[in-house]
Order: sequence, then structure tokens, then C-alpha cells
Amino acid sequence: MTGGTVRRDGREVLAGVDLRVEAGDVLAVLGPNGAGKSTLVKALLGLIPLAAGRTEIYGVPAARFRARHRVGYVPQRLPMGGGVPATVREVVASGRVARRSRLLPALFTDRAADRAAVDRALRTAGLTGRARDSAHLLSGGQQQRVLIARALAGEPDVFVLDEPTAGVDARSQAALAATLHELARAGRTVVLVAHELGPLEPLVTRTVELDHGRVVRETTARAATAGRTATPGGPA
Repeated sequence: MTGGTVRRDGREVLAGVDLRVEAGDVLAVLGPNGAGKSTLVKALLGLIPLAAGRTEIYGVPAARFRARHRVGYVPQRLPMGGGVPATVREVVASGRVARRSRLLPALFTDRAADRAAVDRALRTAGLTGRARDSAHLLSGGQQQRVLIARALAGEPDVFVLDEPTAGVDARSQAALAATLHELARAGRTVVLVAHELGPLEPLVTRTVELDHGRVVRETTARAATAGRTATPGGPA
């Protein structure tokens, strides 16, 4: 992001933010309520428009970026849709959609690979035993793990998590930390929004602190990168 500015109701929610996320970063975006943290990550992904500035994902303007399978986005909460409630497995399996070619009918997609990826994601998130449960009947912490598993199923290069520990208990936070630890060890890039890092703090390699839509502080924790395996891909 270069000079990223977002305005709402005449107010600048982001004000000229410059940010570069490098491959292999575990970047924490910190700050108080209303600082613009969630707005920043959504703008980075092109989910909300900029009033000024620009964003690029792997060198491509966000509006023209098509390799969406490379980015796994974990929102703050499970969307509440209408119709028949989806099972945990169905929600997680939806993470494979971005990997399916638009040029080939579903008949020719690799269903075995999809099933294997979903199974791995459920196992990593500790949800194998809940696969047939209705996702919307789970606790807040369990729903957060479902969303993480959905992102894992897509096998992306970058994981973007918006407040993954908000409203979840200590056990779920520890499970999340373990999952992100494995991603970091594999060299995956992680961007997470948080008020407090808690058990995630040892994983973080960089922090960016926002206040009133501006970056007020940046830190780097080199020691957190020890023992990791780099993954090619360049800056996200």
C-alpha cells in the first residue's frame, strides 16, 4: 500500500498509509478501537475502495488481482446466511472454490485433492470430530477455527486474519497460536489484526501500530524468524 487513504462520511479512516508486507512476514496490525486496523487489511485486499493511494498484491493492482487462491482471508466472524445451515465441513470446503478453474466444469476438477485439503484443514484446526455439526451452532472460538480451516483448505501463500482472538477463550487462543506457528515454520506470510497479541506474540516478526488511521509505530522482532523455512513468492 502506498499513500492509502479511505474516507467514510467525510472522515479519513485511513490517512496516507504506506505499508509493504514481505513474503514470510508474520505482521501484527495493532491499535485501539477505531484506529483503522480492519479497514487497513480490507483495503490491502481490495475489499474496500481507496479514496487516494494504491495497493498491489504480488505486483498487481488489487482491483485486477485474479489469483485469489494465493490469499486466505479470515473475517472476524462467521457470516450468517439464509437457507439451510451449513455444516463445518461444507464451510471449510468452500475455501477450495478459488482454486477451481473457471474454464473447466466441476466434473473435471480434482475432487480427491479437494477432499484431502479439507481433511488436512479440519485436522490442523482440531475440527475433525465436528465436521458434520452445524457451523452456526458452535461457540465463538470454534467458529473462528472453522474460518481458519476454510482459509487453510485453500492452501494460500498469505493468511490475513481480522481479530482472530476477539471473544474467544484461552484454549482457543492457544490452538490458534499452534496453527499459526506451523504456518510460520512453513514460511507462510501472515497478517493479523489484534488488540493484544497474547499467545501469538512469540510468532510475530513485525508490528505496525495504528492510531486515528495513521501508522504511529513500527517494530521488528528478528528473533521470531529463527528456524523458519522460506517460501518463494516475493512481497505480497
